Amino acid sequence: MKEDFIKKLQIFIKNVKIISGDSVYFNNLKKLRNDKDKTQKSIANLLDIKRSTYNSWERGDVMIPLDIADKLSLYYKVRLSYIYGIDNEYVEKKNIKPINYEKMLDTLLELKKENHQSFADIVESIDCSRSVCHRYFTGLTIPPIDRLVALTKLYKIDLDVLCGKE
Repeated sequence: MKEDFIKKLQIFIKNVKIISGDSVYFNNLKKLRNDKDKTQKSIANLLDIKRSTYNSWERGDVMIPLDIADKLSLYYKVRLSYIYGIDNEYVEKKNIKPINYEKMLDTLLELKKENHQSFADIVESIDCSRSVCHRYFTGLTIPPIDRLVALTKLYKIDLDVLCGKE
């Protein structure tokens, strides 16, 4: 039981480092909520989730799923990269777009082709198996945020641009 906890903690710490380097993304969630004078309960209701679930994201116990981060990005009118703490510059944008999953897939395939990469080349950078990588690049599975961030670093592309939000 103790070993399971330690393993989960190590994975969490790795994911936080992958996502935000030295900053922690959940600080931005709390700041956004407080700036709008909202309670955790009101944001949870908006997202149709339990307050305890939202609280676990704000505390940093669990990573925010991409679709939820996108909803928060639209609600607060901020970049997805701000929600995740990749970009800590708070800038409200009037014309924020939802994630365009089709454009994300097209962009990934284009970057793979431009860089003359095989799945074997990519898996080392994003820490997954070839079959999982293949699923990301064929649209069968949406990459989780830690893998998307790894892809942004591999291809030197902004997260919001990769996700088709800009």
